[in-house]
Amino acid sequence: MNIRTTSARIGIESPRGQFDMQSKPGQLQISSPRADMQIRQPRGELLIDSSAAWLALGLGGPLETGNLKTGQANERTQEAIVRIVEKGNRMARITSKADAVAELAADALIQDSEGIRVTGPASNMNVKMQYIAHPAEIETTPHHPDIQFHVSKPDIQYTPGKVRIYMEQMNSIRMWASNKYDLYA
Repeated sequence: MNIRTTSARIGIESPRGQFDMQSKPGQLQISSPRADMQIRQPRGELLIDSSAAWLALGLGGPLETGNLKTGQANERTQEAIVRIVEKGNRMARITSKADAVAELAADALIQDSEGIRVTGPASNMNVKMQYIAHPAEIETTPHHPDIQFHVSKPDIQYTPGKVRIYMEQMNSIRMWASNKYDLYA
């Protein structure tokens, strides 16, 4: 008797699963508040010195008027000394045919003798002005920007592959009798 067996074979097919991922971009929000700015402009200073103008009008103060008179008196004194020396030199020239005494008398009549003035020189520049500008004071207070980022979670889907199990080969037992056999042996 012959016996032949075949083993069963099971077939399994397992395709890979599929991932489906979708990721939306995150949301970025930036807000920047305005900076605080304060500007102060101090007033400038205007300085006016009109003492020379008042002196030119004869309305100067006692100190300025005294200085003006003293300066003029010194000039007049020097001029008088120069004239006396010139007169002495004229009279000392004996060799001259001109009459020195008559010439001196004529010069004294013609000479313009200016007295001491109590007014200063008149000019359009007698009033002195000066302006002192003060710079603007600027204070800035910056504010930091507000930055917010919202993360979007990714959408992940997994689709598993279907497992296919099947019988590739069935098990079997086969028995048969061979042609050569002795039934009574």
